[in-house]
Amino acid sequence: MEIEKTEQQGRDTFVLLDDFLHQAKRMWLLGLALVLICAAGLTFVQRRAYRPVYEASASFTVRVANPLYASVSSYNEKTAQVMADTFPSILTSGLLQRRVMEELGIDEVPAMSVSATAHSSILTLKVRDTDPQRAYDVMSAVIACYPEVAEFVVGSTVLVLLDESGMPTAPVAEFNYRYYITCGAVVGAAVWCVILAFLVLMKNTVHNEDELRETLNAPCLGQIPAVKISRKRPYPLLHRYRSESGFSESVRLLRLRVEKAMQENGQKILLVSSAIPGEGKTTVSVNLAVSLAQKGRRVLLIDCDFRNPSVAKTLSSKSHPLDEGRNLTNFTGSGEAAGALAQATDVEGLFVIVGNADGKADYFDAPTQARLTKLIRYARDKYDYVILDTPPCSLLTDAAEAAEAAEAGLMVIRQDYASRDQILDGAQRLSDSRLPIIGCALNNVRRGLSGSKEYGYGYGYGYGYGYGYGYGSKSRQEKK
Repeated sequence: MEIEKTEQQGRDTFVLLDDFLHQAKRMWLLGLALVLICAAGLTFVQRRAYRPVYEASASFTVRVANPLYASVSSYNEKTAQVMADTFPSILTSGLLQRRVMEELGIDEVPAMSVSATAHSSILTLKVRDTDPQRAYDVMSAVIACYPEVAEFVVGSTVLVLLDESGMPTAPVAEFNYRYYITCGAVVGAAVWCVILAFLVLMKNTVHNEDELRETLNAPCLGQIPAVKISRKRPYPLLHRYRSESGFSESVRLLRLRVEKAMQENGQKILLVSSAIPGEGKTTVSVNLAVSLAQKGRRVLLIDCDFRNPSVAKTLSSKSHPLDEGRNLTNFTGSGEAAGALAQATDVEGLFVIVGNADGKADYFDAPTQARLTKLIRYARDKYDYVILDTPPCSLLTDAAEAAEAAEAGLMVIRQDYASRDQILDGAQRLSDSRLPIIGCALNNVRRGLSGSKEYGYGYGYGYGYGYGYGYGSKSRQEKK
């Protein structure tokens, strides 16, 4: 039990890390903008606040002005040490500073420091100020006033100047652009990482099969991997990919499980929907229909998304162009009319009825629903399977209306896309139509999140249970 808990925690951490990296890939422009803005902003602020500091320095020795001790070397060493120890305290005393301010006529004394050279009586005085002339004047005034002030502390002294810098001409340190640019970039990157971490932790989306089963009481029938698209091939279609690719294998596995579930319940009319737009329901519908047709089934795919029909664009080819004028709105109610609407595709056994908006505010109105129901009644006897590609079910009622004519439902859930609340809301709307959901398809799965090493493999287990349970468990056959 403890081992399973540890493994689960490891998987959760891996999912969060992978999600963080994926989020970073999606929001890299924001990261770049934050890095540039913070780097430029910090550099600008610090450059405006920057004031060049100049340093004037002098080296000297301090001796006791008493010739009686000049011949005693040991006493001179002790005296030198005393001078080195007392000079800093005299330098920082208010008496010397007031004397310097009176001498120069200034209100405050700039920063001063003194250091002693080891094993010698040499002292080095440094004065720093934003005004080079004032730094030099203060240094000169300190050297001139020191003997007068020191007389009250250590007696009469003589300050012997060894070297001085003169009036400084260059600041101690130039403005360090590289340092502030680097600091700003680090701050920007840190802010970006915090934003990414917040988004990852706050997102309530589905990442893998386990989370999908936790959200919906329905099995995951397959995981469709993310594939690259291009202008020449904007839609990933099964019959236009290598048969041994992970994408093709995953679609075939989905078809196998969907067909098994529908055969067990004697169902032929499958509704495919998603919670929100952009989850790839049309791609899954088309590829599922193609896979069924490739297995020798006679399949009719109906585009019921009248607001945004896309089946025609997805399946149309130069050899088999699809006429969007032949759509459900032209159905008159007869069997001949139903056959005339079905258009052949470049996949043998697959026929399509394209969708087209009729210009009304309520696209899926009562007459349209009646035509669809009558059309499916004719198609059910002529085709092995009828697949309905419907609009997203959590935003529109169209899918729920079309569900009245269907016998089973398949929800397409895009990985890390729709929130769990949106998924539940969409499933509930289908449930209100008493449509049994046979399962879900996890779409656009990225490498790593499902625990698989290759696309198209590592799919969920236990597809044989749970059919007809969850949302709308009552069979459509019983309803009829």
